[in-house]
Amino acid sequence: GDVDVMRRDVEVSPAPSPKLADRSVSGGILNGKALVLPKPTYPAAARAVRASGAVSISVIIEEGGSVASAEPESGHPLLRTASRIAACRARFTPTLLEGKPVNVIGIIIYNFVP
Repeated sequence: GDVDVMRRDVEVSPAPSPKLADRSVSGGILNGKALVLPKPTYPAAARAVRASGAVSISVIIEEGGSVASAEPESGHPLLRTASRIAACRARFTPTLLEGKPVNVIGIIIYNFVP
């Protein structure tokens, strides 16, 4: 009896909605998982004031492996836009969960050295 109930629950729950949040996994730091990870340009204004350090960009990677959204989480304000643009151009291998592609939520970190 118990096994049937559990199996039925597993089949029923993932099916109804293919929304972004429903089929996503947390990937942590994604730098090493990128197929293509373009370097951000070092903005002239940032270079002029010797802005440096790490910039963290929170990204959502869609099922096909391209970046669906990228938002700066931390880092020097003058370096955030360049980092976000670079993150949007990154490409990843599709991540599979139980054989189906899923969205991955994670972080890309860029380290600027003047």
